[in-house]
Amino acid sequence: MASNGIEMQPELMKSAVVRVMGEEEPIHISFDSVVAYHGQAALAMLAITFQGLRATLSKLSPSRAPERSAISVVSGHPGPGVRDAFEFVTRAVTRKAYTVDRSLRDARLNPKADISYSFRITLNDQSVSAALRPGVLPARFFELNSIGPERSAAEESEFSALKRQIASEALKASPESLFTLR
Repeated sequence: MASNGIEMQPELMKSAVVRVMGEEEPIHISFDSVVAYHGQAALAMLAITFQGLRATLSKLSPSRAPERSAISVVSGHPGPGVRDAFEFVTRAVTRKAYTVDRSLRDARLNPKADISYSFRITLNDQSVSAALRPGVLPARFFELNSIGPERSAAEESEFSALKRQIASEALKASPESLFTLR
């Protein structure tokens, strides 16, 4: 069954949830909601970043929903899936608490791009860094991504299917299994 372009069980998309404290009460944000905000362009990184938020926020605030307004983000990846996952959950882009720093040294997994698949979340005065583990993104992902707009129709179709597959696998995995946290 397809939901928002990801072939997987809809209950999995709804069961992957991040909790943050809104102005008055906790907000439960499902991955399905993040997809509705973003669209389907960068599903792989949207799902991976969403899972990274689940892992880091639970480390920073294990017993209660973290204050959304107290969260800041430094990301080594400038992509739209990464940015939109952070924005929808934390509102950090809107609050000007979001920075892209391509020089982050961890998780430099793409041999064809000067970016880091890592980020740092700060809540008040505590930080957790997350670095994507090697192998989460297959080599073919980097190959197809590096072609860019010159992808053939067949390559575009393959890339779209691969991004959906990566997103599905990321959501099925425990968030901590995707990242090295420190």
